[in-house]
Amino acid sequence: KVSSANYVQSKYVRARTLMNEITASVTTTTANPLFDGAVKQMYMDNGLRGGLPNILGDVDEKSQMSNADEDPRLKVYHTFSRIHGDLERDYNAFMIDPTYYSQGPGNYRDVAQNRRNDVIFYPRMGGFDVKQFLSYIQADGYE
Repeated sequence: KVSSANYVQSKYVRARTLMNEITASVTTTTANPLFDGAVKQMYMDNGLRGGLPNILGDVDEKSQMSNADEDPRLKVYHTFSRIHGDLERDYNAFMIDPTYYSQGPGNYRDVAQNRRNDVIFYPRMGGFDVKQFLSYIQADGYE
């Protein structure tokens, strides 16, 4: 399939379409097209680092008008979410122990920092990010 005609072109078009869909909510039109592009790029970067939230559980008209704090049937799931750093960079020493309660440097502050878009663009999340961040802090103060 990779060697078929127009495969690369079709994947390029799909990638551009997906990027435009993800950044549509921050479309900015100013006299400076470089600024407009920078706004989209910053939004995309933060989304890929902290994740893009999806509200799951829109089961009826009432829940579509509620946020995740008001309706326990609504759940928040972040797509594209990852912990701080790039896995391929050797200075990011990732060690995830195969234990039920994983320990170690998760850098959840960085994930929360990269979810700052959520407050404005996804108000239906309610206090989800704050609650999740606080749930990662251990009794000894480490995350």
